[in-house]
Amino acid sequence: MKLIKGFPAETEGGTIYQLNVINFMKHGARNFARQEIISRKFDGTLFRYTYKESYERVQRLANALESIGVKVADRVGVLAWNTHQHYEIYYGLPGIGAVMVTLNLRLAPHDLAYIINHSETKYIIVDEDLIQIAENIANLCDKVKGYIIITDKNLKDVETNLNPIYSYEEILSKAIPKYKWLNLDENSAYAACYTTGTTGKPKGVYYSHRNLYLQTMMFAAYFSFTINDVVLQLVPMFHVLGWSMPHAATYVGAKLIFSGKWNLNNVEELTKIMVQEKVSLTGGVPAVFMAMLEVIKKM
Repeated sequence: MKLIKGFPAETEGGTIYQLNVINFMKHGARNFARQEIISRKFDGTLFRYTYKESYERVQRLANALESIGVKVADRVGVLAWNTHQHYEIYYGLPGIGAVMVTLNLRLAPHDLAYIINHSETKYIIVDEDLIQIAENIANLCDKVKGYIIITDKNLKDVETNLNPIYSYEEILSKAIPKYKWLNLDENSAYAACYTTGTTGKPKGVYYSHRNLYLQTMMFAAYFSFTINDVVLQLVPMFHVLGWSMPHAATYVGAKLIFSGKWNLNNVEELTKIMVQEKVSLTGGVPAVFMAMLEVIKKM
């Protein structure tokens, strides 16, 4: 369709600000610096920090990724649970102009390998708990240059045959906590989400920064997100970008809670956290909420 230009609203050569997703995190850290972010760890304990502290780590991540060779337009796979590190990746990775390839940890190995090869993924960020999934497909993905492992352990204590490997926490600790963000074209890809491949090979959709920016604002407005809300991220963050909830919460400065690793067998623990932290907004499928309701009835 032909683009029709009307009377210009700005003088020739005026600054045009792109709709870059990193602006949500910059906005959140600037205006809601002390707002809390909670992440449920593998042992069930809760990690707590603030938007300000998260943004510092996001900047460290941006510098760290560049230090190991990640460049603008590179595709980087993410195989992770709902954690504060995954949240940091949502901003630090696309913020440098790279593309986040969301990897569904429940897919069959041949489908995961297809997605990694089709997207030409160069690096994979993987939770220590999910290393075996990455190992099962490593020999099928010859274009992958390295693996960044999310772990609290010393890297030498992590058992894996993946190579080469980096420690997420170690590369962050060595990186500078300040980053000068690119003025990235808003039509650049932010992330790639692939289907499950139930009717053939997985099909990928690339979301631009502009796509996600407008979707986030719409989602926050439609569901009336506010700074007073407490948002529990139950929907897997590898699934359609977590239904936009992490970004919408950041946009309004809501308190965020990341569920960590979970399934219906430990829904009681999550339900207690939901009640304890006074969660006001979450998302999920009916089967999950039915199970949570039964827990609440017994409280």
